[in-house]
Amino acid sequence: MNDFKQITIIGVGLIGGSLGLAFKNLSEPPLIVGVARHKETITRALEVGAIDKGATSYIEGVKNANIIFIATPVGSIVDIVRKIYPHLESGTIITDVGSTKANIVHGVEAFLPKYLHFIGGHPMTGSERTGVQAASASLFKNAYYLLTPTPRTNMNAFQHLHSLLTKIGALILAIDPDKHDKILATISHLPHILSATLVDFALKQTTETENPLLLAAGGFRDMTRIAASSPEIWSDICLENDAAILEALEEFQREIEDFSRFIKKRDRDGLVKKLEEARKTRLGLPSFVYKDLAQLRELSIPVIDKPGVISDITVTIGGMGINIENIEIVPSTEYSGILKLVIAGDENSSKVAEALHSKGYEVSIRSLYNREVR
Repeated sequence: MNDFKQITIIGVGLIGGSLGLAFKNLSEPPLIVGVARHKETITRALEVGAIDKGATSYIEGVKNANIIFIATPVGSIVDIVRKIYPHLESGTIITDVGSTKANIVHGVEAFLPKYLHFIGGHPMTGSERTGVQAASASLFKNAYYLLTPTPRTNMNAFQHLHSLLTKIGALILAIDPDKHDKILATISHLPHILSATLVDFALKQTTETENPLLLAAGGFRDMTRIAASSPEIWSDICLENDAAILEALEEFQREIEDFSRFIKKRDRDGLVKKLEEARKTRLGLPSFVYKDLAQLRELSIPVIDKPGVISDITVTIGGMGINIENIEIVPSTEYSGILKLVIAGDENSSKVAEALHSKGYEVSIRSLYNREVR
């Protein structure tokens, strides 16, 4: 049974359109309402089947929504929440898909009333292509989707959002919003800046008689693919996450200086060591996620419904790089509830149990197949 009767998506481009297509592929799809500034965007979203109906007004689009996804440039998200929240029913969940989180999460929580629930989100997937015409229902399958709960996050709201995203194939990791921005500055934002800078650098080497870009082969094309992404989106990201990006740039400059010294000194051993470290790290990156259902373990954790519980537990697990396959809250007479988490693998489930034990939680583990309790 689907928990949501209506999902509203504000911004139906690549990510928003892909969310719409993915939700419409559910066994019991909800009504998908798309909101965009231009009627032409709504028309294209309807044509590709990403939405059931459209609106160019925020207020019209969010009416009767159970959950709202904001898929607009990061610089506009807080203002959009400020405009729509007076028109939402109690219990409505608001989330976003922005590549930066701290300013958005803290900004929204500063004014959002407690009867509404905001949970920051960031799907770690995408394409250099833009627009709803590039949307795909499979964009989120086996892709990490980061959620950024805080001490204010409602347990039931987090469970419902987690469940919905899991149904479209996403792998959920919870992370603190400030830590999110620092990590993404290194693994996402810096690479884009380097990609764009490399293209601009090559362009500046172009003269009337020589154009190095004509010779660009696989290596250059692979490294600069993301430079074709939307300048508007990425300028917003750079300004929203400026502190973390500037810090990453400074640290990267030191790495470049080290490389330069190896070359100036003709230090072959230093170069080989540096390149070998990079090679091993790159080859060690996971290429896909394999799930053995027989390895699924259910962790039961008695919890009291108080501020900070859900963020404490999920961020602890997310910080270990471990995906929560499923999350459920079961009412209890002795406690406020039993939080049931499904983790893949004995090693991961044991690590999670140990980490939560150290924080004072009681944890029991059972196999979903043989009911063995530990």
